[in-house]
Amino acid sequence: MSDDTLLSVHDLTKHYPITEGLLAREVGRVRAVDGISFDIRRGETLGLVGESGCGKSTAARSLLRLEPPTDGEIRFDGEIVGNQTDDERKRFRRRTGIIFQDPTSSFDPRLSIGESVAEPLALHGLRDHDRRRSLVETMLAEVGLSADDYDRYPHELSGGQKQRVALARALVSNPELLVADEPVSALDVSVEAEILALIERLQTTFGLSILLISHDMSVVRDVCDRVAVMYLGEIVERGPTEAVFADPQHPYTRALLASMTTPDPTRRGERAELSGTVPDPADPPPGCRFHTRCPAVIQPPDYDFDQQVWRGILDLRIALRNRTLDTERLRTRLVTEGDAEHADEISGAELRTAIRAAHDIPDELHDANAEQVLSAALAEIVAGELATAEERLNESFATICCREQPALEETEAGHRAACHLHDVGGESSTAESVLSGQQNG
Repeated sequence: MSDDTLLSVHDLTKHYPITEGLLAREVGRVRAVDGISFDIRRGETLGLVGESGCGKSTAARSLLRLEPPTDGEIRFDGEIVGNQTDDERKRFRRRTGIIFQDPTSSFDPRLSIGESVAEPLALHGLRDHDRRRSLVETMLAEVGLSADDYDRYPHELSGGQKQRVALARALVSNPELLVADEPVSALDVSVEAEILALIERLQTTFGLSILLISHDMSVVRDVCDRVAVMYLGEIVERGPTEAVFADPQHPYTRALLASMTTPDPTRRGERAELSGTVPDPADPPPGCRFHTRCPAVIQPPDYDFDQQVWRGILDLRIALRNRTLDTERLRTRLVTEGDAEHADEISGAELRTAIRAAHDIPDELHDANAEQVLSAALAEIVAGELATAEERLNESFATICCREQPALEETEAGHRAACHLHDVGGESSTAESVLSGQQNG
């Protein structure tokens, strides 16, 4: 950890136990945050970005000890945050502030906004009421409100005004680190720009380090010095914002960037195409957690499919693994769409064709060996031998993406990404052309 590092997070983990029965026996765990690491330097803004539910907010609450982390080490200004004395914990809390995702629900409707902003001062020992009021009125002016707003109540304020009050409350104790959890997600575009500009001005005024949590890549691009991309409890890419946006090294980051709205006519054809849904954090897939949706999963060395065909084969394997392949439902649909009156009238050949179509697999693969394996597996599926079919497909269409978890390592672009495309010889350039074709096609 360098001298200018304010916050250092190493292998932060937060799991929630799943229990059942009268004795609350643990039967599993929701792996909300699963071993993330990053640093924030003094005066720097780090963006923690990803889809809703990826663990960003849980990570923020855990590193601030609003929730006890399951594992990992957190250092603030060189000191370990954890088993502290009451005085040490109080000092740490004074040096950090947080803006919660929904400012409306974070305010007590029975307190005026001035009283809400003054609460941290009272908790940290400032007993003089007049002094507290003076400090709060000064802070309200700093965030663009009036000292006269002290006696107003939350229901009297607009969304943008509430967010300004939330900023005032987070900064009133003069912290060194501000955690901003989706600070503009519920605001109009014009108000969003005002709040982001205000945060940048306050950062300069107070010398703040900021952890900005967002699902909006455009916000991160405009505000952050560095960015860490989260997916299903893990960081999959991390680096300087300009470098990550200019040359993203993980397929998930590419998909997030492709989802951004942009007036740039050269990007008109770009789109994000992710198959499937986000897996259950209580049962994450083996290997790379993104492989169930990735448009650039590495193929076995013996095959060279069109990437869309390979994605379809992999989706079939995943459906077998998760037992979500419902042949009876397919039979019922074929009855509805065809001439048969009963599901048992659907032939095996018709059902096999329907399974291929459901997973965008062509009627015949160009590789004879692959077609033989797939045909045998489809016959086993029709016969109800799902485990046998799964084993057959896994054996013949094995990929490192499904077996091994990638490490967050340095890439040729100069920043870190957790993707096997960067540690399998000769695959990176292939993946580059695949991704470019999908994004620009």
